[in-house]
Amino acid sequence: MIELLEQQLTRALQQSLGAPVVDSLPLGSLQWEMPKDPAFGDLSCAVSFKLAPQRKQAPQQIAEQLVEALTAALGGLGLASRCDRVEAKGGYLNVFFSQRALEAVVRDILHAGPGYGRRRLSPARAINIEFVSANPTGPLSVAHGRQAAVGDVLARLLRSQGARVTAEFYLNDEGRQIELLGQSLKARYAQALGRDEAIPEGGYHGGYVAESAGRLRTLEGDALLERPLAWFCEQAMKEQLQHIQDDLGHFGLHFDRWTSQRWLRTSGRIEAALQTLQERGMLYEAEDATWLASTKFGDDKDRVVRKRDGELTYLAPDIAYHQWKFEQGYDTMLNLWGPDHHGYIPRLKAAVAALGLPAERLAVRIVQLVTLSRQGKPVPMSKRAGEFVTFREVMEEVGVDATRFFYLMRTMDSHLDFDLDLAKSRSKDNPVYYVQYAHARICSILGKARVAWWARWRPPLQRLAEPQTQALIRVLAQYPVVLRLCAGAFEPHGLTVYLRRLAECFHVFYDTHRVISEDQPLSAARLALVRATRQVLANGLGLLGVGAPRRM
Repeated sequence: MIELLEQQLTRALQQSLGAPVVDSLPLGSLQWEMPKDPAFGDLSCAVSFKLAPQRKQAPQQIAEQLVEALTAALGGLGLASRCDRVEAKGGYLNVFFSQRALEAVVRDILHAGPGYGRRRLSPARAINIEFVSANPTGPLSVAHGRQAAVGDVLARLLRSQGARVTAEFYLNDEGRQIELLGQSLKARYAQALGRDEAIPEGGYHGGYVAESAGRLRTLEGDALLERPLAWFCEQAMKEQLQHIQDDLGHFGLHFDRWTSQRWLRTSGRIEAALQTLQERGMLYEAEDATWLASTKFGDDKDRVVRKRDGELTYLAPDIAYHQWKFEQGYDTMLNLWGPDHHGYIPRLKAAVAALGLPAERLAVRIVQLVTLSRQGKPVPMSKRAGEFVTFREVMEEVGVDATRFFYLMRTMDSHLDFDLDLAKSRSKDNPVYYVQYAHARICSILGKARVAWWARWRPPLQRLAEPQTQALIRVLAQYPVVLRLCAGAFEPHGLTVYLRRLAECFHVFYDTHRVISEDQPLSAARLALVRATRQVLANGLGLLGVGAPRRM
């Protein structure tokens, strides 16, 4: 109902403005959003601010002019019974739902079930999301875990809104870091045999390498030092990659595709990409190296793609990788990177433009770092001295559900303080526990109601008229809007905010009104409402990859 009502409201607004005005407005100007304050209605549109420069009027004055025309258009479309009123406030057009519309929300949720809030688009938008993409040289960090949560939930959100999404892990499985990992493993293996062999400069000192060497000795024996370095590199890389895949699988994340940098090279795609740049006049030779003329496309300096010794820089395979993705016809390619890659964005965008490809189809978002805290103090080290806290350790300590929810409690471009004690607590201060408890409480109510014959009545939803009850329904009505806005902004954080608000509204409703009482018709209506609330909680938690327990 809400999606249809939004469409009809947009149509009414288009009729009010007229086609020439609508065509002159920027894309998205007629979009309806949720006011932060319920006193400003259920849906709000900021089109008056877009019209102000054209009309040379204040937004509030324009909004007041539009109220009358929009109200008349709603009547002409038969929507008067669904909209209680339209108001102009602070330059915004605010629409208030009627009682009949609120009743329809409950019915729609019960009818749609798990499909409530989902949309189908034709044609479906094709989106590639590349995230995590950690080098297979060691355990995933807590920062990688945050990227995993953001990327996975964003993919789920986009799919719920009708997009065809490919979740991709770009695997850097060759190069200097893999070589250093192999050297480190060989050194640790030699040490396990009692030899005095130092780990190479810039190598990997973590205990996980020593553990790998110990396992290698147990499985393969003591005669491996004569094996070539490439063998140790391959063994080390494969083991660390398996650990990464195991951790992500435990987290509930399964990538649609793993793309290998080694494959890009052996398939000839890197040389083909450089050839394309050469033919377009975007490469030149200087100082015995090959340079990309990236300053032509906004970069602060030109970049080397092939060094004096003939070795390729990191940029060369990245150029080939993105050229390959463009060839697959994605409407949007979204990369989620850590903050240490912020300066890399302009050069990659420039490289894409240098290939003659539409760089605007490539979006790069930075997922900020995570600080762990316990008892109000930062947690700098893990149980294994000298190493960072791993993603696996966080999941093991607080559980997958809390890990997912907490990773999404701030916008991705904000630093996240992850309170381990709070994530483990069973209290209303723990947001994931608070939301899950609301779902479990409803399941308990519905379990008791099953034995009552009147629970099967056609509920008189017009009885749902108390302020706390209508506040709960209004929040339920917002769910499809939340999904649309989160998906459109490539920002899943808003879903956790919404679920906490929904849980709060339910608890207020439950603490104020008895669901099952001697008034059987009213009880039937309230049971319908709590069933609808349970469904939306389950739907939202499902998109987060978080469980919806029936008892706690």
